[in-house]
Amino acid sequence: MSTQYYVASSLDGFIADRDNSLDWLMQFGFEEFGARYEEFLAGVGAVIMGADTYEFLLNDPAEWSYSMPAWVLTHRELPAVDGADIRFAQGPIADVHAAAVAAAGGKNVWVVGGGNVAAQFADAGLLDELLVTLMPIALGAGRALLPMARNTPLSATGTTAYPGGAIELRYTVGTAER
Repeated sequence: MSTQYYVASSLDGFIADRDNSLDWLMQFGFEEFGARYEEFLAGVGAVIMGADTYEFLLNDPAEWSYSMPAWVLTHRELPAVDGADIRFAQGPIADVHAAAVAAAGGKNVWVVGGGNVAAQFADAGLLDELLVTLMPIALGAGRALLPMARNTPLSATGTTAYPGGAIELRYTVGTAER
């Protein structure tokens, strides 16, 4: 079991542009990443996301994508998705993590986003892997990939280059505490 942050980023380290939009990402399409995404998702038993990521997904015209339990970190009242196992949570990140790990049934936990949520997990020593697909674009400003409060060593474990110029980088994260 591993807790992973799997995300796409601009080359200059932003996951959303200065208008909090993902339009820049949508221009690349997802055909060349589809098989890799399906392989990744098959290993996931629970997902965790922040309220902004959840609201983005709610506004997407596609159906809810996740068949596994999903935790949404929020202090706001948000609507649930009919038929989905959504658990709204607040409180210590370690408690949310422990609940997600238990529900994942030995599979991985995916910190979907955003960057602030992933940074909280990394700062708490609860993030094991970082899987970043760098897209061939520079945004100049926006929401940071991983705005951590401390320096954290990463160890490269692999790369995958895609024909359109994107590169997936895989790292283990410093000292994940359990």
